[in-house]
Amino acid sequence: MILLIIRQYYEAMQMRQIEAFRAVMLSGGITAAAAMLHISQPSVSRLISDLERAIGFQLFERHGRRLMPTRRAETFFDAVRQSFTGLDLLEQTARRIRAHPVETLRVAALPALAGGVLPQAIALFHDRFPDIKVTVEAQNQRAIEDRVFLGQADLGLGVQAQPKQGIRTATLAKAEYVCVLPADHRLASRPLIHVSDLEGESLIGPMHEADAIWDAIDRTFLSEEVSVTRFVETQLSYPAYCFVEAGLGVMVAEPFSAPLFRRLGVCVRRFRPTISLNFTVMESDNIGPTPGVVESFRDIVHKVTAELLADVERLTLEPCDSGDGFHGGGREPVRQQPMDPERSQQIGAGGHQEQGEITSSVAEDPAGRLQHQHTA
Repeated sequence: MILLIIRQYYEAMQMRQIEAFRAVMLSGGITAAAAMLHISQPSVSRLISDLERAIGFQLFERHGRRLMPTRRAETFFDAVRQSFTGLDLLEQTARRIRAHPVETLRVAALPALAGGVLPQAIALFHDRFPDIKVTVEAQNQRAIEDRVFLGQADLGLGVQAQPKQGIRTATLAKAEYVCVLPADHRLASRPLIHVSDLEGESLIGPMHEADAIWDAIDRTFLSEEVSVTRFVETQLSYPAYCFVEAGLGVMVAEPFSAPLFRRLGVCVRRFRPTISLNFTVMESDNIGPTPGVVESFRDIVHKVTAELLADVERLTLEPCDSGDGFHGGGREPVRQQPMDPERSQQIGAGGHQEQGEITSSVAEDPAGRLQHQHTA
């Protein structure tokens, strides 16, 4: 026991010598180093002398009243600086643990992934790591990337984007968008919906913003010369699915919310021409929870996502009925007269709304938008 105490004391003294050397190198002198370490100048001088004896070479030379590091000291300091970088990270981790006694895994995700994938993923994760708290932010693509880059999120779930320094990415899934209809819709019996089948339908979509996926949907309808009306627009996939369930129209949408709303009575069908999007997992290079924790959660997310998309594929082949949803009253889905091509293009390009159109702005903050800035 006495030998252990002596060894611990000796190791502490060695660390103090290194700290004194680092302080002198950073501050440029004994006096400033003493102030930095809150000890006396003789104590700093003694620690430097002890370190020189321990390592076997001189670290500083005196030139008048100035203390100049030797070449060997410069080389030695490079290694010390690298070591202290690791220690600084350990100190940051310790501060985070003090602030959050229970380890926290922070996730930022697109709303569709937050609601479609994460509930099951977190449930499985909790079974394995019951003591780890999980926080989820539903954000748009740009906000997710910012959270991950700044170390404010340990994991981000979004769409494939240009590589960014400080963010590691891995493919999560390539997801095909689906056609969502009321259960008693005239097209519900078909296993696959072609864009031409939607001629004259009321198409529920995101509010007209510049967005790659919405542009792809718009181009599909225009290239096939399919005229639709759009009198309900929203920013989130959740109310969009609800609007379909209420019989207000049909939509082409992300598939992650489909299993939940299928249970509420909507019909999910494959859509052609195919419109797909690559989704990714983003990780921060900054300090976060134990790497094994993040890796385990990432693996679970991959597993749940694959199972969910397989479930969606199965749902597209199932017969549709009104189920237990709110739309089971037998009311005919909203279907308006086809519009002239000029008006259709005007709406597709984000034209003005006619009297009687409904616009649902569920959240003024663009963080939850369905498509704007890739919000899915």
